[in-house]
Amino acid sequence: MTLDELSAIARANGLDLSREQLDALGAYATLLKEKNQVVNLISRKDEENILDKHILHSLCIAMPQVAGFSFPLGARVFDIGAGGGLPGIPLKIVRPDLTVVLCDSIAKKMHATNEFITELGLVNIRGVVGRAEDLAKAPEHRRQYDVIVSRAVAPLDELLVWTRDLTKPGATMLALKGGDISAELEQARKMKNVQNVTESLLGLAEYPAFGSDEKKIVRVLLR
Repeated sequence: MTLDELSAIARANGLDLSREQLDALGAYATLLKEKNQVVNLISRKDEENILDKHILHSLCIAMPQVAGFSFPLGARVFDIGAGGGLPGIPLKIVRPDLTVVLCDSIAKKMHATNEFITELGLVNIRGVVGRAEDLAKAPEHRRQYDVIVSRAVAPLDELLVWTRDLTKPGATMLALKGGDISAELEQARKMKNVQNVTESLLGLAEYPAFGSDEKKIVRVLLR
């Protein structure tokens, strides 16, 4: 996939990207590929398909007509299990108004992520090393976030337990998932801090592959 193809698909799904944003996404893809030679951030077999399999996939959460959700202006976002910055860095590039914290328990992955942030000149975004449930004990994180995002990290009930003390009342979780997640959805709906859980296939105009692969987005409205 080229940047122009990425731009066209995003536009077909309601997300208009500026030239500056496209260039930043391309630069991030290059950095991610280079760093993956020394730190395992993505599968080696995906290194030639970063724009579609990783960046476009991450951008789905920023497409309201695809995600079924629109990030509030200036929202505080917590990305759990962010690895090399996915989906948080692409999200920040296309929504610069957001404040984003990326979290992973593996230090070398967060060090790489912070290098990417510096190289790209992004502000109001940072990577932190640790577990979400431990970070939630600190005043700077406890009950501070409007939206939790994740991409292929853990079962929903575990994500909800780990992040429950990070979120403000009425916060939303957006989880990018794949395959049969019916058991996860059933478990999540039983949790006390959950108001509503919905899922949908990632059906992108001009790009049917995600739907064919049964990639999904789950939206959880929290109490």
